[in-house]
Amino acid sequence: MTKTNFLHTAFVLVLNSLLISGNIFGAENPSSEEIKKVDSLNSIAFKEKRFAVAKALNDLFVAENIASTAGYQKGLATTFLYQAGIYQQIGYDQRALSVYYKSLQIFKELKDTFHIAFTNQQIASSLQSSGNTDEAIQVYTESLSIFTLLNKQEDIVNSKNSLGLVYTGLQKFDLAESNLNEALRLGKDIGYVYGEKKAYYHLGLLEFRKNNLQAAEIYFRESLAKDRGLHDRYGAALNLLQLAAISLKKEKYDSVIIAALLAYNDAAAISALNLKRDIATQLVNTYHRIGEDRSANQWEDSLVLILQNQLRDEKEYALNFIDVIRAQDTQRINAEREVNNARNIQKKQLVVITIGTSILIIVAVLAVLALVNYQRQRFFGKELKQKNEIIEKNAASLDLLNKEISHQNLLLETDNKTKNKLLSIISHDLRTPLVNTKGILNLVNQEMVPADEAKKLLQQLETQYIGTTSLLDNLLFWIKGQMNGQLDEKVKVGLYTLVKNLEEEHRLPIERKQIHFKNNIDPTLFIMIEKEMMRIVCRNLISNAIKFTNETGFVELNSSIAGNNLFITVEDNGIGMTAEAIEKVNAKVYYNTAGTSYEKGSGFGLMLCRDLIAKHGGELLVKSEPGKGSLFTIKLPYQKPV
Repeated sequence: MTKTNFLHTAFVLVLNSLLISGNIFGAENPSSEEIKKVDSLNSIAFKEKRFAVAKALNDLFVAENIASTAGYQKGLATTFLYQAGIYQQIGYDQRALSVYYKSLQIFKELKDTFHIAFTNQQIASSLQSSGNTDEAIQVYTESLSIFTLLNKQEDIVNSKNSLGLVYTGLQKFDLAESNLNEALRLGKDIGYVYGEKKAYYHLGLLEFRKNNLQAAEIYFRESLAKDRGLHDRYGAALNLLQLAAISLKKEKYDSVIIAALLAYNDAAAISALNLKRDIATQLVNTYHRIGEDRSANQWEDSLVLILQNQLRDEKEYALNFIDVIRAQDTQRINAEREVNNARNIQKKQLVVITIGTSILIIVAVLAVLALVNYQRQRFFGKELKQKNEIIEKNAASLDLLNKEISHQNLLLETDNKTKNKLLSIISHDLRTPLVNTKGILNLVNQEMVPADEAKKLLQQLETQYIGTTSLLDNLLFWIKGQMNGQLDEKVKVGLYTLVKNLEEEHRLPIERKQIHFKNNIDPTLFIMIEKEMMRIVCRNLISNAIKFTNETGFVELNSSIAGNNLFITVEDNGIGMTAEAIEKVNAKVYYNTAGTSYEKGSGFGLMLCRDLIAKHGGELLVKSEPGKGSLFTIKLPYQKPV
């Protein structure tokens, strides 16, 4: 073979290897079919999220995979935006924030100013829901500046409405009123009816907070008229509920009932169970207040049915959500297979690059004999360097992908454990009291039992109601802590008053058992702490003490400060606990047993108390002997409030 033929053959081989590696490493633009598929899935999910959350989330996961593979960045950013909206809708505020920031980063890379502002507005809403009001105001203000610059007037109205609502919650009434009036004026000018009715509603809330009932009523009626025009029955129900609250403050009970019944019709038409529950509760309280117990009992039956439907829907939703997570896990496994395939391709690429390098060396040696080939040698050297850089970048990308997959696995495992705990408690400890309540109410309403027996059943129902309410509060507070992942703001709390209110809350079982309740908490003792957390802990310990104390026994609360620690004790002379039972409590195992009057419990309270106290840097100490009573001590870090 001549030198010229050899050089020609070598050049062809090198060129082929470079073309192969270029096809492997080169970035491909998304096809029109891929763009259309991602946009279609995003659009469908946006419409589905209000009535089929699990289906919408699954469609978004599919869209995310297609957009990521095709490199369709705008579609991927939109997918993340809608995913975050669903997480915020179902209460996962922390997860929503992290996904919103992913979407924001992509829109910033695309320099899409409008979507940057729009995403910031959603982030602000999520921050507001999780209690970060100062940061929410800052982000709302930044979004408002961009919308003003782009002259997006409807978005300006929405931002003003959001800022007004935040300032109302902070009791900065002047700022709230200024923003809401601007939103109302601009909404009228541009004919943005939705913005108008939101401004009227928020102004009504503002005046209600200021106790200007007449002005509040005018604003709510204006908002109601707009809702009727928009055929927005959910908004109409909200306005009617607020009008009922105003009438209740004015003690106009007929007006309360009329407004509440109208609100219930609107809520029922759209199956808004939360609204139906709130309205039914208000009707029950109003009928009891005016002495119409029969009507109150009928609405109590309705309220029980609403709660049962809520539990059923929540269970279905939880099961659907688990199915979506499983589907996502399957997609993750498929993604891992694709990663393995990519690694195999990379190995082949390395072989091709090695062969190409060998050929380049031969060409370089022969180029010494021919000055013409010198420039060709330099060209091949540059190409080889570029390919090595591409290999390094791909290796780094694969490493990041592996880390992301591991992180997603941990998140999925945590979510599954949380759902299993919730489903177990709801199905075993919450459903039974509700079913018993329905049965007792039917027996009494149908007069199937004598009057004295009916009185005992109603007393049993009231005791059961207190226990179920306590369990609901415990569950809701625990769920809030699991989802938000942060503590509420600490406020100045008077312990004596807090315990006094809890004593009144437990007045019925105290009097029934003739228990001597002693509140020896220092009336001058104040601490800086989360008020709701302290109330939940004290209520659980007081409730347990009453539950396990015999008739004519005593329950006593005391407080003391030693060094930098505050000690609160709850002591009783009840049936006490065995060493085995104390060991279960200390090990955070569900411990459940019947009280001295056969009161039932969930076993969830003591575990929640221990977790809440630990989050605040304290501990729960237990001393007890069977037959001699129990002593529970709350130990917390103490700093005198300013």
